Amino acid sequence: MPGDVSVLFVMLDATRADRLSAWGNPHPTTPTLDGLARAGALFRRHFANSHATRPSFPQLMTGRYYFQNVLRAFTPNEHPREFPFSQGDPTAAFVPAVLRGQGFETLGVSAHPWFVSASDLGRHFDRLELVAAEATRGYADARDVAERARAVWLARDASRPVFLYVHFMDMHMPRYLPDGEPRFPVAGYDWRRRFKPSGEPLFHPERRRWLRADARDFGELDRRHFAAVYDSRLAHTDAQLARLLAAVRAEDPDLRRTLVIVASDHGEELGEDGRTDHTDSLADGVQHVPWIVAGAGVAAGQACDRFTENIDIAPTLLELLGILLPEGTRMDGRAQLGRDGRLASRAGKPAVYYAWESYRAIRTRRYLLRENVAGSFAARSDGEVVLYRLDGAARVRLALEGRAAGVAGRLRARLDRRLARRRARFLRARYEAARTPFLVRAEFWRVAPETRVSSVPVGPATGRRALRVRGWLWAGHGVTVLRPGDGTPLPVTLSAPDGVYEVEAAVRPIQPMPRLLGFGRWCRESFSSESATVYVALGAARAVGGELSVAIPAAAATGRHIVALRLSPPGSVAEAAAEPGPEDEELRVRLQALGYVE
Repeated sequence: MPGDVSVLFVMLDATRADRLSAWGNPHPTTPTLDGLARAGALFRRHFANSHATRPSFPQLMTGRYYFQNVLRAFTPNEHPREFPFSQGDPTAAFVPAVLRGQGFETLGVSAHPWFVSASDLGRHFDRLELVAAEATRGYADARDVAERARAVWLARDASRPVFLYVHFMDMHMPRYLPDGEPRFPVAGYDWRRRFKPSGEPLFHPERRRWLRADARDFGELDRRHFAAVYDSRLAHTDAQLARLLAAVRAEDPDLRRTLVIVASDHGEELGEDGRTDHTDSLADGVQHVPWIVAGAGVAAGQACDRFTENIDIAPTLLELLGILLPEGTRMDGRAQLGRDGRLASRAGKPAVYYAWESYRAIRTRRYLLRENVAGSFAARSDGEVVLYRLDGAARVRLALEGRAAGVAGRLRARLDRRLARRRARFLRARYEAARTPFLVRAEFWRVAPETRVSSVPVGPATGRRALRVRGWLWAGHGVTVLRPGDGTPLPVTLSAPDGVYEVEAAVRPIQPMPRLLGFGRWCRESFSSESATVYVALGAARAVGGELSVAIPAAAATGRHIVALRLSPPGSVAEAAAEPGPEDEELRVRLQALGYVE
C-alpha cells in the first residue's frame, strides 16, 4: 500500500445490507456504493456484533466484543455500560487514537447526537463536528453532512495523512421523503392515509405507545411502502456520498492514496416479522450489514462469501495501513485483507458472535442460538437458551429436545470458548469504587430458578384475567404485587462495585385496577413507563466480589411497580436535576424524534 494514505471512513447508521443493490436489492438504490464495491472488496456475509448504536460502536472502534460505552452519555446513572464509575481499559486501542499517534489528522463529521467530541471516543479526534439540524427531525440530512464533510476534506492539512470519519443517519427513523414521494412507490397505495411524513404509522397509535417497534398490524402494502421509504432515504444518501467522493477524486482520481471504508453499526427491521426499528431480536435485518473496502491498492472485484464481523473492521484497517497495535493492547477481531490489498488467506469465519449486557449469541449458516443472562427476567419470559433454524431470511424456533438439544449444546460450547473468558475479564475490570447513587434496572437483576414469579409482559393486548395472579409479577419493565400471595420476599442479585450501599426501591405507584372502563389506560399508566417517582428504603446491603444480593419485601411492591433499585454509597447524596438549558432541550427534542426518549 502506498505511503501517506488517508482514510475516509463512512458510517451508514441503521443500514441493512440487503437494501443495497450490490447485495441484491432489485431497486437501484446505491450506484455509488455498488461502484466502490466493484472497485475493491465486498464482504457479503458481514454482521454487526450487537443490535444498536451504543453497544456496536465500542466493537467497531476497538475491535473488542466487550467494552464500556464510548459515546455521549445517555443514561449515565441507570445503565451498567454507562455508570460514571466506569474505568478505561489500558489494553484497548481506539482506531482514531492509534492513527493520531501515527501522525494522522483525525477529523469527524457526525449527524448523530451521541457521536460528539464530548465523549470517550470523541476525545481521540483532533476535531469532531456535530452537523446542525432541525431538532424535530432528529438528525442532519445527508446533503448537509456530505457538504460539511466535503468542506472539512478540502480544508485538511495536506502535509500529512487524514482520517475523516463521516456519520450518516438517513436510514434511521424518522425518515422524511427527500422528494416528498417514494422513489420506488407501491402502485395503487395511498401512503398518506396510513403514514405520517416522518414515516411513522398513523394507524393504531396505541400499539406504538407501548412499543415503537410494534408492526404486527402492518399489512403487506404497509410493509412494502415502509421498505420503499427506507430505500428512498438510502438512495438519497448514496447520491450525497457521490458528491463527497467527487471532491476526494478531484485530487486523487483513482483513489490510490485514499482508503475508503463503508460500514454500519446495525441494520433495521422493516416490518417483516411484526417489528420495525433495531430491537435485540437479532434478526438478519438488524444484524446483516454492509462492509466495503476500496482504494489505496485494494484489489478490485473481490468478494468474501464467508462470515465477517464488525470487530474485524479495525484490525483490517490497521493491517492495510501497515500500522501495528500499540504495545500491550489487543483486539478480538482479525484482519480480513492483507497489506497487499487482497483477501487474507483465511478470510472469513465459520460463525458470527453477538455480545451485549443482556445476551450473547452465535450465528452459523444453519442456526442462530441466543443465551439470555441466566436468572434474568428475559430468561424467565423467553427462555435462557433460544435456538433457531435459519432458512434464508426466515428463522424457525426449535424446541430444545432430541437433535436440536445436541445442536444447542455444541453451539453453547463454542460460545463459551469464544466469549466466556473475554466477558469475565471485562466484568472484573470495568468499575472503580462508586461515589454517587446509581440505579440498577430490573432487566439487569437475576433471580434464583426456584423463585416464584409470574411473567406477564403487559401490553395493549393484555387482558384483566392475565393480571389476576397472586404474589410476584414481572410486567415487562419491573415487578409488582397486584394480589397478595404468601408474602415471600423477592431475592435478587445484581452487579455492583464492592462496598456497602443503602438500597431503595425505585417505584411508580399503581392505582387500583378499574372495575369497568379505563383498563387499557390504567395498564399504560401503571406499566409502560420506566421512570420512578418514589423511592422506598429497603436497608443496607454489601456487594462482595462484584455481586450484591437483596431481598425485596412483598410490601414494597404491593400497589407499586418497582422498576429499579437505587444504590447509594455511604455519604453520597442524589444530585438534584440541573435546570435544562437551550442545548439540553434541543438534545431532548432530537432524542425524542429518534425514538430514544418518551
